[in-house]
Amino acid sequence: MRGVRVDAHAHVFRSVTDDYPRGANEMVPSDREASIEQLSAEMDTAGVDAAVLVPLDHHDRYVAEALASEPNRFAAVGVAGAAVLGKTDDDPVEVLRIRRTLFPFHALRASWLGDAERSVKESPFLPVAEALSEQGLPLWTYLPPDQLPLLEELVQVVPDLVVVLNHMGFCPFEKRVDGHGRPWFPDPFPQSTLAALQRLSDVENVHVSFAGQYAFSRQQPPYQDLNEVVASIVSWYGASRMMWGSDYPWIEEEPGYGAMADLPRASLPQLSQADLAEVSGGTALRLFPHLAGTLQAV
Repeated sequence: MRGVRVDAHAHVFRSVTDDYPRGANEMVPSDREASIEQLSAEMDTAGVDAAVLVPLDHHDRYVAEALASEPNRFAAVGVAGAAVLGKTDDDPVEVLRIRRTLFPFHALRASWLGDAERSVKESPFLPVAEALSEQGLPLWTYLPPDQLPLLEELVQVVPDLVVVLNHMGFCPFEKRVDGHGRPWFPDPFPQSTLAALQRLSDVENVHVSFAGQYAFSRQQPPYQDLNEVVASIVSWYGASRMMWGSDYPWIEEEPGYGAMADLPRASLPQLSQADLAEVSGGTALRLFPHLAGTLQAV
């Protein structure tokens, strides 16, 4: 018997219609789709048992339907819209409660924690972070560089909050689209970001998703030009706070889902089999324990 393998970061979405609105841009034009059936087929071929589904934005009807169709195979992340972030006159905690009544997601993705010039204690998002902590829901962060100081403060103010740093802790800026229709970033890990990642690793509840390497590397898998960054993250966080994600569908054509599923083994040769199992699924299972029902004997 092997441990469950979990893809901890994958996107599924429909083409844009009145029933399925979403943002559209060069990378995800309005007619592009990434269906749950396509993802499931890729997972089955690669021997991946479960996945964490992330909508492209706060329009999350399709991900809600996918979760309802196989609630033991999938976990889901909601994306915070303006109301949940506290940017409107609505009560953000009440908006969060209503959203989860309609779509019982398991974590909340946010790219904004508050005014970068002020303390997080003054942020309208703070009550939401406190509610997440009380409910045991991870904060799935994808923060631009100016938000990192707020995150460092937030994990001290709300010490029981579970945080997952998306895409190796990378802070999105200057995004471009490469020849394969994938995101690509210049200078993805400046020293200031790495220093913040190291400081955040001192907080036990902070985790890192091992995903998005294709967007940061100038090479093919196993992306050896990222070895120094990867080794640093492993040394700071350890395998028990890292989890692999494919970032499907951006990798569907290049390098392919199978290559991404093999990435933990290929790019983390320093890990023991036990630690590799943590990155490949064990860490995600602790955050989303209902996925343990997908464990299969082989």
